[in-house]
Amino acid sequence: MRGLMMGRFQPFHLGHLDLVKQILDQCDEVIIAITSSQFNYLEKDPFTAGERIEMISGSIREESSLDLARCFILSLENQFNIATWPSYLKSALPQFDKVYSGNDYVSMLLSDFGIPVVKPTFLDRNQYNATKIRSKIISDENWKDFVPNAVWKFLTKLNAKNRLEVISKSDTNPTEH
Repeated sequence: MRGLMMGRFQPFHLGHLDLVKQILDQCDEVIIAITSSQFNYLEKDPFTAGERIEMISGSIREESSLDLARCFILSLENQFNIATWPSYLKSALPQFDKVYSGNDYVSMLLSDFGIPVVKPTFLDRNQYNATKIRSKIISDENWKDFVPNAVWKFLTKLNAKNRLEVISKSDTNPTEH
């Protein structure tokens, strides 16, 4: 059995990693689909799809209880025709048996097309929140405790603080999504 989790992962954090563990406890494999992959260098989506793949694979690789061979990490561009989105997922991704999502809108759309949706148990979503983590990075607050060590190392090497600061102060506002 194969489970699907989707997210922007801007950045991948401990809440996301916990969800990977939950899915792999219930399924043989997990597809981790990076959504909005075409967006980057924006306030809401500062990291590229490739950078997000590196964060996720590094996090899984360093977690001794997880096996990267059981994970597919793929990127997906947004599909703007909402009515055809479930079909798009089926055609763009490897076969999956169920989707793990806490988003009621996503659950409704997929359920309407006969795709089983499991509502997972989330770590404290107030703490493990990518928007708050990006804000902590900019303000030099402790953010290391909210992300896997691989993500902390990767974003530190990338100088994510500088990127986030420049993007947040820029008067250049490319088309948002």
